[in-house]
Amino acid sequence: MQPVGVPVVQDIQRGSDRAVVAGLLDGDEASVRRVRSWIRKAAAGYRSSLAEEMEDLEQEILVALVEQLTRGDFRYESRCETYVGRMVQYKCIDRLRSRARHSWVDLDSLDLPSSERSALQGLESQETSILALRVASGLSEACRELWSMIHEGLDYQTMASRLGVREGTLRVRVLRCRRKALAERERLEASMGEIRK
Repeated sequence: MQPVGVPVVQDIQRGSDRAVVAGLLDGDEASVRRVRSWIRKAAAGYRSSLAEEMEDLEQEILVALVEQLTRGDFRYESRCETYVGRMVQYKCIDRLRSRARHSWVDLDSLDLPSSERSALQGLESQETSILALRVASGLSEACRELWSMIHEGLDYQTMASRLGVREGTLRVRVLRCRRKALAERERLEASMGEIRK
């Protein structure tokens, strides 16, 4: 029997990585779970610093990874798990740097004068509602349907079942719709700011 050398082991690893990548891009639950476990493992050192944001960040990393794999950015020169780990580190460090640029205020610690809404707050609330309607109208029917189900309080499993897609695929769709909604909101706020000038 011929001994297994390093090139043979590398070929086996590449084959395994290709199967995981193909499964992830196809929405295979086992592949999605495996990649998620790699993401969680690589992000373990950042959990205490990014506790509240970690679930959203993991989802963003998964979406970014799918986009990079679809483009063919991963060339199988290293293990896929290593590639994912590097991406997680960069994303976590970017998030920490972003947080350092913002100062957050604990709303519970503020001494607010009254719990009743002023006329100005009423106008701001009305403006926020109008903005939300404009953002929604700028989104696709598929995104509006997702937001409607989320508003109903449905969980991802129920939503995926209703739409006939895998839960991992649905999570990617929700994150993409969230990004589109935020971009549309920023665009509308910028144009409203120009009008006020």
